[in-house]
Amino acid sequence: MRRVVKKAVSAPRVAGRKTAVKRAVPALRKPVAESIVLKSDITTTDAFKSITTVLIGRIAAQRAAVQQGDPVGVHQMRIALRRTRVAITIFIALVHGPETERLKRELKWLTGRLGPARDLHLMDLKLQEAGSVGSTAFRKRVAADRASAFTNARRAVTEKRFDKLLADLQRWVDVTDHAQTAQDVPEKARTFAKRTLKRRAKHLIGKLDRLEDLDDEQRHRVRIAAKKLYYASGFFDSLFAGRKSGKRLARFSKRLKKLLDALGILNDAAVQRQLATSVANQSQPTTPEAAKADDDVTAAGDAARDNQIEAALKAARKLADTPLFGG
Repeated sequence: MRRVVKKAVSAPRVAGRKTAVKRAVPALRKPVAESIVLKSDITTTDAFKSITTVLIGRIAAQRAAVQQGDPVGVHQMRIALRRTRVAITIFIALVHGPETERLKRELKWLTGRLGPARDLHLMDLKLQEAGSVGSTAFRKRVAADRASAFTNARRAVTEKRFDKLLADLQRWVDVTDHAQTAQDVPEKARTFAKRTLKRRAKHLIGKLDRLEDLDDEQRHRVRIAAKKLYYASGFFDSLFAGRKSGKRLARFSKRLKKLLDALGILNDAAVQRQLATSVANQSQPTTPEAAKADDDVTAAGDAARDNQIEAALKAARKLADTPLFGG
């Protein structure tokens, strides 16, 4: 059932825009995502309300798809959850407090319930693409684990805890007040956005100098920082539309997306290696041939990683050479 979420402020204008699923993956169609469009003179508080209200609606809108076991629905709900968590992080000075921390934990809970379904779906697709890669026992275990993960995801969005999370989030957004900013005059969102994006861009670019020397976990942390910046630029890009700063932001975001694509493939390879090891241990291959077949799955992920290292380095160099808001 699609949940209707009450708007906390005047409804933001929404424009349809086609965006690709994180990376091109067979059987995952390209969805149409809503764009957040903010008025040029909006305050920081009202920008937060508009952004989070749209994101809560995106979470709710995917409920039926997740209940039906739709991989795209699972993926899109995870994206909406991550964006919501990033929005809270960006506006934390405005909304900090015990209730905020509780809601962050609830968002993390729901994200965690959806994660295994997404990861195992990707592995199942890779096995289908690879044909003979992986032993019979391995493939059966992946299929069984995938089915179980999607069952857990469906259960998560039918729990009262899910309904309570959406209701509590909207109530929390509704009570966010200018008074929390401790400012006599509310700050304009464009000023806040420019300061926030420049600070996060500087932080990210500082992490790219030694990208080729990082291990999987360190590279994943860089990817998280890049993703937060990319989501933040999407929250605020409409504030700079029609300005030179808007063109600079668009160019920066385009190059940031290329970096994210490469880092995402590298992260997928790392996750698939870990998952393949876990599944192989459960499937207990009993012959050398079966063990080798399971090793082939891991090797395929390693090849994808090697092919993307140079792409990530190239994207990082271009991003570092792209000034945000003129430097």
